[in-house]
Amino acid sequence: MTAPYRLETAGLTVNLRQEGAGPPLLFLGGSNFDLSINAPVFDSQLPRHFSVAAADPRGLGGTDAPNGNWSMKDYAQDALNMLDALGWNQVDVLGESFGAMVAMHLAALAPERVQRLALAAGSPGGEGGSSYPVQNLLDIDDLHLRARSTLEILDTRFQALQTASPDEAERLIRKRMAVEKRFRESHRNAQGYPRLLAARADHDAWDLLPLISAPTLVFCGQHDGQAPPRRGENIASAMPDATLHMIDGGHAHCFATSEPVDIILDHWVG
Repeated sequence: MTAPYRLETAGLTVNLRQEGAGPPLLFLGGSNFDLSINAPVFDSQLPRHFSVAAADPRGLGGTDAPNGNWSMKDYAQDALNMLDALGWNQVDVLGESFGAMVAMHLAALAPERVQRLALAAGSPGGEGGSSYPVQNLLDIDDLHLRARSTLEILDTRFQALQTASPDEAERLIRKRMAVEKRFRESHRNAQGYPRLLAARADHDAWDLLPLISAPTLVFCGQHDGQAPPRRGENIASAMPDATLHMIDGGHAHCFATSEPVDIILDHWVG
């Protein structure tokens, strides 16, 4: 295991981890991605076939939190600056949730740098439909209710679980509360997370999608209430060269099982 390190880019200094050997693959994580807490991309089979790089988004973990308001284009530019600093001229990109949104803007900003795309649990925004407004969850002061509400959004099956197995549901709520507490207390996440969500709230890549020619794999979870399946269907239909894959899972389907990674490897490695 390689420890994360600080990488100075043209825009800001990012906290980055790189594993594996092979063609370069940039992973863009979700809105609560923090390398010091959890990074399942490095536990997957991807580093066996690619040189995988992933960094904390601006404002989270060990990455800088510049002054001013942030936009999705800022996050895309951060990713592009990171590619420059790594010396990666052309890459494959896997984006999950918020990272999938960033990946859309990156592919539109620098199409010559993105060889292939994989988008998991993303929403196009605009007329293609936005994902659930996660920033609204921060208004829930009761941490138990916030965790329960989050789980209900992440996986639409959770409501039924609360009736069928209340003890198991309560265990998952308590586990989610612990995860959220650890995230809030890590680095400056408590300050950076709302600012990231403000940028996320303005995400709209709908008009950009027809301009992205990179072959794209689109993954969506059948039980995802945060980025409902229709959002993934809209993404795939709007892009010139996209294939839709419906996964039996919720919002966190990208690494919950090996299926999405197996599909990526089948298409990109053979």
